[in-house]
Amino acid sequence: MSIESMEVNSQALAKREAIEKDITTVEAMATSIIISDNDGYSHAGEMLVTVKKVKKTIEEYFKPLKDASHKSWKQICNRENEEIEKLTPSINHLNKQMTAWNLSQDQIRRAEEERLRQEALKAEEERRLADALQAEKEGNKEEAIQILEEPVYVPPVIIERSVPKIAGQTMTTTYKWRVKNEKLIPREYLKVDDVKINGVVKALKDRANIPGIEVYAENSMRTVRT
Repeated sequence: MSIESMEVNSQALAKREAIEKDITTVEAMATSIIISDNDGYSHAGEMLVTVKKVKKTIEEYFKPLKDASHKSWKQICNRENEEIEKLTPSINHLNKQMTAWNLSQDQIRRAEEERLRQEALKAEEERRLADALQAEKEGNKEEAIQILEEPVYVPPVIIERSVPKIAGQTMTTTYKWRVKNEKLIPREYLKVDDVKINGVVKALKDRANIPGIEVYAENSMRTVRT
């Protein structure tokens, strides 16, 4: 370690110790104050200014440390993103190809399922017609009518997907939306315009009158620099 670094570290340590001492001092003094008259109120105000000065000292002490750390962190993140970005064309191409293949195979599979369902439906209708004709031939007209009036049901045809499963990868479907007619959107899906309301309240304060909005005040002490 160089002499310069040792001096810097020594100065930083001395400053840190001074800050810790100030914190302990103002904490003891501030928490002991109980306001019982105007003099006590004034004393509390002066003490609040002192506490906030210590707070400012702490912020000034840590700011260069935070700035240096943040700068280093940003540099590392930028380098990471640069390297990852080199892989983006490959990822996008493969994702596009695999997605297109999945969709095309799903279309083929659904078309085949529908073809087989239609075949099963036709076979079921032919079977019912044959049963009805047989019943009528045997003189059971009511039974024949009942057979023809029964709803046609065929079990669903399910063909297993032919696209191979790859460990660690799965096809996901994301549903998105866009506005077609804003006037038809139900009220519960509309968002309050915080920016516009804040602007009116800040301008008119307790005179602001917006239906459905209650304007209220919150008070806090603020130290004014002199």
